[in-house]
Amino acid sequence: MKGFLYFVKSVAVFLFFVTLADAKDLRLRLTSDPVTLDWNLARSSHETHIIMNFMEGLVEVGQDLNPIPALALKWEISSDNKIYTFHIRPNVVWSDGKKLSASDFKNSWLRLLDPKSKSNYANFLFDIENAEEFYKGKIKNPDQVGIRAKSDLLLEVRLKNPVHYFLYLPSFWVTFPIRLDVIKKYGKNWFLPGHVVTLGPYLLDGWEKNKFILLKKNSLYYRSEVFNANTPEKVTFMIEPDDQKARTLFEQSKVDVFLDATTQDLINKNPKTKILQFPYLATYYLGFQVGVGPIKDLDVRKAIACSIDTHQIPSILQGGQIEATGWIPQELLAELQGNRMPLNCTLFDAKASLSKAGYPEGKGFPVLNLFIEKFDGASLLAQEIQKSLKEKLGIKIQTQITTQTKFLKATRSNQAGLFITHWGADFPDPANFFELFLSDNNANLTFWKKQEYDQKVKAARQTLQQKERFVLFDEAEKILIQKEFVILPLFYRKNTVLVHDHIKSFSVTPLNYLFFKNVVLN
Repeated sequence: MKGFLYFVKSVAVFLFFVTLADAKDLRLRLTSDPVTLDWNLARSSHETHIIMNFMEGLVEVGQDLNPIPALALKWEISSDNKIYTFHIRPNVVWSDGKKLSASDFKNSWLRLLDPKSKSNYANFLFDIENAEEFYKGKIKNPDQVGIRAKSDLLLEVRLKNPVHYFLYLPSFWVTFPIRLDVIKKYGKNWFLPGHVVTLGPYLLDGWEKNKFILLKKNSLYYRSEVFNANTPEKVTFMIEPDDQKARTLFEQSKVDVFLDATTQDLINKNPKTKILQFPYLATYYLGFQVGVGPIKDLDVRKAIACSIDTHQIPSILQGGQIEATGWIPQELLAELQGNRMPLNCTLFDAKASLSKAGYPEGKGFPVLNLFIEKFDGASLLAQEIQKSLKEKLGIKIQTQITTQTKFLKATRSNQAGLFITHWGADFPDPANFFELFLSDNNANLTFWKKQEYDQKVKAARQTLQQKERFVLFDEAEKILIQKEFVILPLFYRKNTVLVHDHIKSFSVTPLNYLFFKNVVLN
């Protein structure tokens, strides 16, 4: 009965939002429910748009990509860059009134490293002393891991090697503090409304699967000064997988913000809505699963990669995309890499490579599958690649544009052959892109392994000099793209958002974070 009453209350609140929208409320759309709100395990924007607003980390990364204090008031770094000491703010309390402690971070990080958790992001902490050994079961005692709560407000982290980007990692949601007592009490349902205990600017107030998620302002938030009279009191996420139905909701002013706006949305824009565009640290790419059929042959991969004209992609998609000049988004290049094309080969090279592989003019080549994770323009790009491979090489491919869930199911089974997806930065450093293709990375959908590549990327991880790091990254990129033909970078894009004119200020960070505490309503 208690659960039923909570359900009725949630539905009533939701109907109120839809029919009598308060001027201090903000309404958005999600294409699907979060898979989980367990922040040690979450991995997509469906989760992070929620988690980044009801939780926080030691540091925060904003629009300028610089780390600023969040739950940590300040920090010190030892002269050898191997010991980080974080001073926890004394005035932070969880939503149940309990004070935040350094042990809440230690517990979270050890849980992330526990192989039983099966987190895709455990390797984030492998630079910590004995962290990888603990994850692999070589060390059983968690006290041997270099994560120590020196006092209630002092967290010490010891690294086995200096890491250039380590200060960014505590801004990422998997490192946020956690309450083990709550997890023990509620088990697998600990992150649901009525159970979860958080400390961010908003609280999880309701979640009805396939319908809505509700957030409300946290009266116990330690930085209450960020709130003003025009900060949203409540935030509603409506779950709507159908793009056209979502557009109708926006046109009818039942949704205030339309994320991931498409080219067509820009063409048909209502004069009363605003178009906002923001830099996005992400690269869309064609990936080769190197253990599948003819894709095992390097010459086949080279033939396919060299026959695709990435220069034409922006004009085909017509959504403000930018041709990819390498694996790393332009905002991370600075002056150290310059502009260059990822490949230096022609159609002649493509045809010669295909013949060398035993398929002259595509004769005898089996039909390939191309799986594409859905995005704006996916069908146009699929048609172009199909046409290009057929006309230039005589290769036929079947394309399937799928949801994220189906895409991951196909690619993780190592049977997709070809796939198109994107990698968005978890933290603003090239290492986050190159480490994706390390041999032991669970997120590496190509299943490619190369010791030489691993060595260069790991060497760059431990190098503090930027110029030396970029030399190593350049060498790793040449192996990945020009020698082994594991991926073909396709394009970069911006985050495009439509908002109604009663929203005075709204932004998306380059890491694709939405911070509702920064939204200003008219």
